[in-house]
Amino acid sequence: TGCRNERGAGMNIFVGNIPAGVTMDDFLDLFDGYGTIINILIKRDSETGLPLGYGHVYLVPEEAAYEAIVSLHNTNLKGSAIEVRECVYRAQPDRRRKNNRWEGGERRLTGSRRRYSDALPPSLGQQQNFG
Repeated sequence: TGCRNERGAGMNIFVGNIPAGVTMDDFLDLFDGYGTIINILIKRDSETGLPLGYGHVYLVPEEAAYEAIVSLHNTNLKGSAIEVRECVYRAQPDRRRKNNRWEGGERRLTGSRRRYSDALPPSLGQQQNFG
């Protein structure tokens, strides 16, 4: 699903590959003439305050947002070709699947660490009484 609000009046636009010196004023200048900017967010690291290289612009109407995406994608902003696209949220499991470094199979290479696992041989999976 997209980051659009339910009424479809506007769109959240993802802007990536932005250089460290980019400000909200730069975003205002970049998106000027493409509808009304409702919100600008330049993402920063919570601990250091340094920019993370991406941000979001909420723009209305939706048609103007699509026009901005088509026109501004790969535009040079302060020496960097920026990525401009519709923001699309993925479900948490999708994020995990995409970032997995292993291909198929079980993540752990050794046996299960669970004490009473069904995957263990019956002699190892039986409950033991202590005391």
